[in-house]
This record gives sequence, structure tokens and C-alpha cells, in this order.
Amino acid sequence: MPVSTKLHVFVNRKKVDVESAELTGEQLLTAAGLSPQEWDLFRLQGEGDPTGGTQVGIDEVITVKQAEHFRAVPANRNYGGA
Repeated sequence: MPVSTKLHVFVNRKKVDVESAELTGEQLLTAAGLSPQEWDLFRLQGEGDPTGGTQVGIDEVITVKQAEHFRAVPANRNYGGA
């Protein structure tokens, strides 16, 4: 059963209000005003996480904490590819 709590998290350093502590990656991206089909979501271990974070799938259910940080990056990116 989802925990019903109003809290906020940060996506790309932008404050995002969410209604529930349990939500999917898709719901969090949508709440941040981003298209889940165009963005990948990563959960950070603090704002300056040097690892780049752990990817959260769009269908993956996560439990977020107050003021937790996430990073969204464009999907289908090709780093260093020709």
C-alpha cells in the first residue's frame, strides 16, 4: 500500500513536489515536467554524487525521501559514438 505523504525531491536541482513517497520513475519524470520517453532518471547519493547515480527504470517503483536528489539525462544518447 503506497505511503501517502506530501514531500519534495530535486530533479536536476529543481524542486519537485510529489504526493506519495512511492512512485515510479515515469511518475517522477512527469512530475518534473519531463517526458519519460525522452529522459533517463538516475538516483543520486547526495547532490554532488561523483558516481553519476543509479538508474531508475520508468516502470520501477521506488520510495523517495524528503529532499532526495535525482538527475535526468536525455535518453538514447550516444557518448563518443561516430
